[in-house]
Formats: sequence, structure tokens, C-alpha cells
Amino acid sequence: MDALSEEDRRRRDRFMIVLAVVLSLLLIGSCFALPYLLTGSREKKSQGPAAGETGGAAKEVEWQKLEGFLKSSQSYLSAQGVVEGNFVEEVRGEDLLRSAARGISRMAAGGAENDALVARGIEAMLDSLDDPFSARMSAEQLDMLETQLSGRFSGIGVAMQKVKNEIRIVQVLENTPAQEVGLREGDIVREVDGRNVASLDLDEVVMLIRGPEGTRVKLGIARPGEPDLLHFEIVRRQIEIPVMQVEMKEQEVGYIRLSDWTEDADDRMKEALAELKRKGARSLVVDLRSNPGGYMEPAIKAADLFLRDGVIVTSRGRTAGVSREYRADGEVSWDLPLVVLVNRGSASASEIFAAALRDNDRCLLVGETTFGKGSIQKIFHQPDGTGIRLTIARYYTPKGINIDDQGIAPDILVKNPLVGGDDTQLERALQAARSSL
Repeated sequence: MDALSEEDRRRRDRFMIVLAVVLSLLLIGSCFALPYLLTGSREKKSQGPAAGETGGAAKEVEWQKLEGFLKSSQSYLSAQGVVEGNFVEEVRGEDLLRSAARGISRMAAGGAENDALVARGIEAMLDSLDDPFSARMSAEQLDMLETQLSGRFSGIGVAMQKVKNEIRIVQVLENTPAQEVGLREGDIVREVDGRNVASLDLDEVVMLIRGPEGTRVKLGIARPGEPDLLHFEIVRRQIEIPVMQVEMKEQEVGYIRLSDWTEDADDRMKEALAELKRKGARSLVVDLRSNPGGYMEPAIKAADLFLRDGVIVTSRGRTAGVSREYRADGEVSWDLPLVVLVNRGSASASEIFAAALRDNDRCLLVGETTFGKGSIQKIFHQPDGTGIRLTIARYYTPKGINIDDQGIAPDILVKNPLVGGDDTQLERALQAARSSL
């Protein structure tokens, strides 16, 4: 009995100790928590019990109002229909509409005009796709793109590229206003008509420089080695874009430089190959440096001129007719050694051409890793004269690789000096072509 009493006492003492610890912890915790509990209680009283619910409901009413405004716009509905029906990935209409409404909420509160709200709503909807190649195009941007692919425009005659947030001139065309006033490759465009262009996109700067024939444009140019900004006043005129340059190099090497994949680029390529063969070319360099792409079909047909068989490219999308495999048809226009020259500005259709030949062991690739654009876009013309540039498919090289964000690495890596100097890349490509004979 005494032993049991002793055990009971031990259990009782252990229980009391544990209880004391728990109570002390609760007491300490309440000292810290009490001010917050009291503050929260006061805040709830000052706000009222349904304040949070009322704010949420008000916000939902605002979204519904903005969505109703967008749904009353034929321009917006047309754009959303294009995206829902054609984007490479499946999207929900209600998500697109809500994104558009969020995009215009601040502008609507500021009293923006209806046309501006609709344009911003379409842009916000396209932004929500998280796709850098899908965008709304103004009528001016649409005209600029179509002009570029047609091979003629009114301007000064330079090719530009955005490098490290700078608008850099990468080519000055011969017999153009730009060449006549002394613009050079490597010049950096800082100002257009007195406006600082540092924060503008490349296409915005291009649109500022282009204009009606006979009008003037003033450029502020930063030139390496010059301490001050150089200023040039240039009279615009019609420029014929030399899409293709064809010539014979030394030691029976033919050379073709293609600056854009225009609608007839494959026909021009076929004619150039026949011309070079007549002149005795026994090997060939195709130069696609700074060729940003253009139309996909001519690039596929041009690659087919060099291939007897095999896959050229495969496209995959959601809509009928977009997903397909393109194969060589067996008719070859050039079966002699081939070198393809690329750089960071070689993109899209240029990458399709280069990958098709390299993956089929038909060429040697020289230069730098290409841009890395493994998607296909289509321009949808809108009733109001604007356009929707939309990614409708992704393409895969003959080896089944999508090159998005990684590009195509060359077999022989060669870089050119940033400014001036010899064309090291071309010399190395010509050397490779000669050694293949």
C-alpha cells in the first residue's frame, strides 16, 4: 500500500510540473498576443464586419464592367477569337478576357478614350500568353513588315540590330543616302530628329527613320573613337533591298548572301545556284548572317534544293494543317560541298534552313550560335487595319530538337570584331569551302 502511494505521489508531482510548464507558456504567449488581439478587434470594429466582403464584391463589379466594355468592341472580340482559335497552346476565353480587363483598369479610371482602351486590352490579352513573339501590330507596324518582305521601302538604307540595349547599324547598303553621308557599320543610333531613342524598341526606331521619299531625318550617332555625338541630316528615298548577293570567290568558290526570306527567296536561290555552276563553282558558301527570317515556306523549299531525301523540318500546332512533316522531294540543284555561315542575328527561317542541312549531314556550319527562335508565327489582319502576330506552332529540326532560346551551335566557332577589321567569319567559311574540294 505504501509503495502504491509513493508511485501515485510521483505521478501526481510529474503531472503538476508538466501542468505548471504548460500554464507558464500559455501565460507568456498571452502577454505577447494580447496587444495584437486587442488591435485587431479595434480594427474590425472601425471597419465594420463586412468591409472585406464589400471590397471584393466592388472589385468584381469593376471587372465585370470592364469585361462588358471589351465584349462590346468588335475589334477586341475579333482579336480574342484569333487567339482562342489559333494559339499554339490551348487558352480559355474567360482568362484572356480577365487579363484584358486588368490591363485597362488603370487607363479606364484615368478616363482614356475607348480606342486606346481597346488597343491596350488586346495588348494585355496577348501579354498574358507569355510569348515574346505574339503581339498586336499597329497599322504602321504591319505596313513596315510587309514593306520589308516586299524588298522595297522609303528610308536611308541601313540595316540595324539591337545589341546590349543599343540600336547598332550592322550594314550600310551601297548607293544609298546612308552611305553618301558617311554612316558606318558599328555606328550607334542615339537620337532621331532630336529624340533620344535609348528606351525604344528596334521597330520603333526603324519607323522613326523611315518616311516619305524626299523628306529629311536627322540622326545623332555615337561612333567608337569619337568623343562627341555626330549629327547627320539625310534625305530619304526609295531603297531597293538587295535581298541576295551572288558572286564568285577565288579558287572556284561560289558565294550567296541572303538578307531576308522573301516570298521568292527560293526561286532566287535556284537561279543563283545555276549561275554559279555556269561560272565554274565547285563549292559554295551560303551566308545567312543577320538574316532574321521572314517567310518559312521559301526557306523549306530552298533547303530542298540541296537534299536528296530526309526530313527538312516538322511543325506542331493545334489547328488543322499546321502540324506536318516537310520532306525533301529528291530533286537536287546543288550536290557539291556546302558551307553555311551564321551568327547571333540568324533566326527563324534561317535556322530552319541551317538545321535542315546540318542535321542531314549536308553542310558545315560556321560562325556563331544562332538566335534561337523555334516557333512559327502568322499575321492575322484585323478589320480595323491592325494585325495580330501570333505563334501558331513550334518547329523541330530533323533530329527532333526545338531550338527555342538555345539556337544552333556551329561546327566551327568564329567571331568577328565588334567594329571594323577583317571579316574573320567569312574568311574562315571560304577556307572551309576551299578545303572541301
